[in-house]
Amino acid sequence: METVSDLKKLLKNLQPKMAKTRYFMASVGESELMMLANYLDYITCIYREEEGLTVVLEEGIKEEIAGLTEKMAGPFALITLNVYSDLMAVGFLARISEALAKEKISINAFSAYHHDHLLVPWERRKDAMDALKRLQK
Repeated sequence: METVSDLKKLLKNLQPKMAKTRYFMASVGESELMMLANYLDYITCIYREEEGLTVVLEEGIKEEIAGLTEKMAGPFALITLNVYSDLMAVGFLARISEALAKEKISINAFSAYHHDHLLVPWERRKDAMDALKRLQK
């Protein structure tokens, strides 16, 4: 699939899709990485930081992971922007953040190779989708 770098085209083709389940973000020690491998079907993202591993996980394994960490935040809704954004595109997430900030919706964004993903507070998920659809117009 060809990637898009033009900001107007990116916004027009956002195609936001919200996952049905609730998500949580947790911080675990690197020594727990092998244990996390047992739950890969429920883990959306693992990011390594100096302080440990940040894990974005589905609610289905919240209890299993809870024993590994004292730090867990959520619940969040996961929204995937299904436009194939170019990794060098400028201003895309800034416009997304701005639109959600106007609605006073917090955002935790992360970019993967093909798509950008947003974690928004679960209770504001519909408001976030509405704001993204308005931005798309």
